[in-house]
Amino acid sequence: MTERSILLFENAVRSKITLFNYKNDLGRFLKFTKIRDFDSLALMPSNQLQTLIEDYVMHLKKTVSPNSVSAMMAGVKLFFIMNRVILNWEIIKKMYPEKIKTQGFKSWQTADIKKMIDSTSSLRSKAIIHFIASTGCRLGAFDNLKMKHLEDMGEGCKSILIYSGSKEEYYSFLTPEASQALDSYFEERLNDKERFDEETPLFRTMYQLGIQKVQPLSVGAVKNLIYRIINSNNTIKRNKVFKNYDIQIDHGFRKRFNTILKLENSVNANIAEKIMGHKNGLDGVYLTPTREQCFNEFKKAILNLTISDEERQKVEIIKQQEEISELRAKEIEIENLKEEFKKDHEIVEQLNWVGEFFQYYINKARGNTSQEDDKKFNEKYDKFVKPIPKEESELIHDPEIIKMLDEVTAQMMGSQKVS
Repeated sequence: MTERSILLFENAVRSKITLFNYKNDLGRFLKFTKIRDFDSLALMPSNQLQTLIEDYVMHLKKTVSPNSVSAMMAGVKLFFIMNRVILNWEIIKKMYPEKIKTQGFKSWQTADIKKMIDSTSSLRSKAIIHFIASTGCRLGAFDNLKMKHLEDMGEGCKSILIYSGSKEEYYSFLTPEASQALDSYFEERLNDKERFDEETPLFRTMYQLGIQKVQPLSVGAVKNLIYRIINSNNTIKRNKVFKNYDIQIDHGFRKRFNTILKLENSVNANIAEKIMGHKNGLDGVYLTPTREQCFNEFKKAILNLTISDEERQKVEIIKQQEEISELRAKEIEIENLKEEFKKDHEIVEQLNWVGEFFQYYINKARGNTSQEDDKKFNEKYDKFVKPIPKEESELIHDPEIIKMLDEVTAQMMGSQKVS
């Protein structure tokens, strides 16, 4: 039966990955104190606990990175708060060491990720690496990924809903290359007689038979999987700085993803933050782009997110074809506009000639035209009237039109007084 002190502690943490880390840190503290269980720890006098915690902080300062001390104490502090143990945390906090410049600031390069993929024959491992490289997600996202969170977006891509149901949920996307790797992994499972439904985990633990009950792959298992692949290939280089490496196993993918999106100038920076799952400033609250809008920005970075040279060439060819099609469409549009302009110009010219025609007709009826006027009229007649198709020119002989022309002519002649 779980101790009450631990039940109180667990009920104060909403995130599974946070709870996992907090329990590990609390377990380390319990081991340091040599107390037999957590309930006994919570019942100790406050003055004794204060001394124990101060000693533990001094122990951590000697054994772990200065940047890790406050994080490792967070779970310890929450445990005592939830068990109503009053301690002077202000004094304890004063003992925390000053943080130093963090390591692990570099990102994985595309060539490194290609080596990881080439280092394994497992379709699951390949799919996982492609998944992280394409989405830039935190490993904590693997905790609750199911088939219902995955949808086709067209153009060979898929969308994935990260942290579904939580206030941190957001959409990310898989490149055509990553989508293909995931489909190959799914096909392998289906061939092993596994049956999928909406609740089926996206990634499962190893199995002997596909029909066995599916167990979702844990965050720790994903991290260990990547760690083993990196260590199996001595051409994948990381430099050790003190106790840490300059490239973190998990965040190295995320930093690469972030860098690619931010360096692609055509990608909207605010939407790039959304695809990363960041919620910074007012845009983090009030900017709510649709999944399709996010996908349109993601597509601009597909070329640089793609790992394989061959697949990148395919993406590049498709992109060039799209650009050519777009240019051709613009050329056609320009030609159509030119044609419309030409027609409009001809109509205007014809309308001007109609006015001249009536004026000539009136002057002719009054005997006020010269041979030069007759010559100009005949030239324009040959230009505008003769090309009219027979069926259209016959309209001129329609009684209704003749009557209308006579009326208009009479009005125009009546309105012009001979001086």
